[in-house]
Amino acid sequence: MSTRFVSASAAVLYACVMMHSSSAEELRCDSLAPLRGSKSGYQSRGNRCEGLYVSKVGSRSLAAMSFTLGRVRYDLATAKAIEVTAPGQTQPVNVRALAIPLKTYYRMDATLAPGATLRWLLKDVLAPEGLTDNRIGVFGWRGAEDSRTLVPVRVTSAGAASASQAPLLIIQASFDAQRVKWRWGASRNEQCSALGAWQDAIQRPVAAGWPIAIDLSALPAGTHCLEAVAQSDASTGWSPLKLRIDIPSR
Repeated sequence: MSTRFVSASAAVLYACVMMHSSSAEELRCDSLAPLRGSKSGYQSRGNRCEGLYVSKVGSRSLAAMSFTLGRVRYDLATAKAIEVTAPGQTQPVNVRALAIPLKTYYRMDATLAPGATLRWLLKDVLAPEGLTDNRIGVFGWRGAEDSRTLVPVRVTSAGAASASQAPLLIIQASFDAQRVKWRWGASRNEQCSALGAWQDAIQRPVAAGWPIAIDLSALPAGTHCLEAVAQSDASTGWSPLKLRIDIPSR
């Protein structure tokens, strides 16, 4: 058997293996029920899963909606795409976008390889549904979803630069909140050290669904534990939220 034939056979075998590998790694969308009769229903859209879905009635909660470097910025009238990156990350990052207004059931899911950029087309869902940049939250995470570490992502119109790189966390209460507080502490070996003093996240009561922004620019680089609690005027109990977050070096 000639060397040329062996080389050609090896090349064909390698190509078949690579094709199988690529097929096995195709994007898999979560089993959300897409909004029926809508072109904007949640489904695979090439490099991401995105769209509107049917949600079950939620319970009283406090949730993380966005974790970004600077604010989410894009213009539906002028931009064709959004670019999402995860600076400083050396592992694959899961990316998720959510609609901030209550009862707007929208989600986008994608995966970012280290150093990669996600190109997110506006024409598929965001533009047709009028989901402007102040109505969308975006965050990333490492690890399994039930034990994830949130990482901040940078979200800009394609070709534009972000004006601010400060880590910004946005949380949301599903009820009218009279008081919202937060605190943090270092995380070492996946264990939380003693958390610091409580800080006020709001200066006045906010309506259900209002985005509550927490500036994390004073936190040092590294992995930290963050705890937030919210209380309504109708209850003496506090609704908790516990997160593990990563602050990249700046």
